Amino acid sequence: MTRRTILIVEDEYFIADDCTRLLRAAGFDVVGPFRRVEEALQGLSTQVDGALLDINLDGESIYPLLDKLLLNNIPITLYTGYEVSALPLKYARLPVVTKPSGCADAIDQLRQQL
Repeated sequence: MTRRTILIVEDEYFIADDCTRLLRAAGFDVVGPFRRVEEALQGLSTQVDGALLDINLDGESIYPLLDKLLLNNIPITLYTGYEVSALPLKYARLPVVTKPSGCADAIDQLRQQL
């Protein structure tokens, strides 16, 4: 079975580290974690099968990256401190796991899409 590659975009070091560790333990390859949208967009030079994204990266919106991933039909789970109601309507269908829920919950949501 081919290992799937997951993009992680998260600006909080400990959360990013936890998610990376959990994904690798679950048998995934990881691209990132990235702390900035520009870095994550460059990281897309690697084929990814899914993405775990925080919405706000130290004041920077993730939406340009989110749009690119959606355009390429990449499964996405948003892992964020923001309430679902804060999302623009066009992202309302995306799975959202709200912090402080653990990263394992977000990974489970993403796995269901894969």
